[in-house]
Amino acid sequence: MNNVLNEKMLLFEEDVRLLEIKEYGFSFESFAGKRQTLPAEGLQFDIHFEGKISGELINGNIIGVDYLTVRSDGRLFLNLHAIITTNDGARIKVTESGINDMGTLRLNMNFHTNDARYMWLNQKHVWGVGEVNFETGKVKIKGYQH
Repeated sequence: MNNVLNEKMLLFEEDVRLLEIKEYGFSFESFAGKRQTLPAEGLQFDIHFEGKISGELINGNIIGVDYLTVRSDGRLFLNLHAIITTNDGARIKVTESGINDMGTLRLNMNFHTNDARYMWLNQKHVWGVGEVNFETGKVKIKGYQH
């Protein structure tokens, strides 16, 4: 997989921290610690996050929520909605979908803005790869252009 990524252009890196986790009748701590059997209905968590995004063409802050779904078999599906505020004042909507496979993140990223300086992002298909550590609350992601 690294050979495939090396052929793609690195657009940015994200350094994010988890802020708050909203639970719906099943504690995230019990889920992360594998202390309870997962219910047949699966789980939902809203994970709020914020951090920095940096690259040659885009730099700023990102804030958002991952509407995480956990299936009863333990498979994690990510559904993120975020806003990038660039260092030069542009606002960019970000939506991401993907999976968390034992802490390894694989994401499809889409962007929207009407700010002329960043409208090039609207046409890009970006693949994100990274890692999350639920114990430390730290997330690192690299966004590659396809």
